[in-house]
Amino acid sequence: MFLLHALLSLSLTLPQAASPQAPPPKPFDCTAPEHRQFDFWIGAWDVVSNPATRPANAPPPPPGRKPAGNVIEKAHNGCVLIENWDDGVGGTGQSFNLYDRSRRQWHQTWVDSSGGLHEYWGEMKDGNMVFMGQVPTPPGVTSAGRRTVRLTFFPLGPDTVRQFSEGLRPDGTWSVNYDLIYTRRSAAR
Repeated sequence: MFLLHALLSLSLTLPQAASPQAPPPKPFDCTAPEHRQFDFWIGAWDVVSNPATRPANAPPPPPGRKPAGNVIEKAHNGCVLIENWDDGVGGTGQSFNLYDRSRRQWHQTWVDSSGGLHEYWGEMKDGNMVFMGQVPTPPGVTSAGRRTVRLTFFPLGPDTVRQFSEGLRPDGTWSVNYDLIYTRRSAAR
């Protein structure tokens, strides 16, 4: 009995052989087609108002004014697109875009230098990225709160994207907020 007890005590104090460790879990892979749907927007862009839809009575841009700039980059293992906007006259903003695999929808959160917070949900429709969301009413509007906006990105070729924003009116019709044309910056700039 004494021998058995001594052997048990000894076996408890001896180092145990290391068991093979399981490999660490693989990071989530965002290379599936649904995660790549918005890749057409990645790049460095010059951005101007769409000349095709500019009202006839709209004043022309000031002479020598450079276009706005927007840089969209992949981040976080390619799972997130980060937008960095600069309108060239003091307005800046960022958006964070990702395909939410649990909801099977795209999500965009926009924040800017005016304290704006925009939240959108969207999907690809007919080759275009279409978001619906809630944005703050413009400063100075008597009915402060949020309003519904539809935001559509049209890939017009490898070096051109159109971004079209519409606001929902109380009567159920849509009005144009803005209509922008993105032109990819050349590598030489």
